Amino acid sequence: MKTSLVIISALLILSVFVPFAIFIYNGAKNTMSVKKQSQLLIKNNGIIYGAKEIWRKNFIGISTDKTILTYMHFKEDKPLIRNISLRDIKQCNIIGNYKNSTNKAVALKNLDLELVYYSSQPNTLINFFNIDNDLSEDFELQRIENWHAHIKNAIVEPQQVRIAS
Repeated sequence: MKTSLVIISALLILSVFVPFAIFIYNGAKNTMSVKKQSQLLIKNNGIIYGAKEIWRKNFIGISTDKTILTYMHFKEDKPLIRNISLRDIKQCNIIGNYKNSTNKAVALKNLDLELVYYSSQPNTLINFFNIDNDLSEDFELQRIENWHAHIKNAIVEPQQVRIAS
């Protein structure tokens, strides 16, 4: 009687804690995979980054000379890589979309960083959060504000040339 109670208790405890251990292991494995892939791609492009960050399946970094912004999003088939020259950027904006739920609570729907160019090139949107892809927000608002400040500091303002009379 006592051994069957011990066996059932042990199976019950294992059935509760083993899924959590598997979940944590898979999350750490995915994070390490993204880090390895991004490190390999960083070495191949030859840019040295002064500020960089990896979260979920994304990488963002600014070169040490503050001229290039690199954004990578890792998908199943192949990564999306963008190297953006900060000399071509006129301004940087945070775009947040919110939705109202039935209980009058406001929830974040998506959060993007918009890069506006001097030329007629279409604006670039860097997605930091999307409720359709991510189940919960993980400090994305602080992350996007931090990168907004980095990019604003790196954007070169055009020199106003005064015409001599």
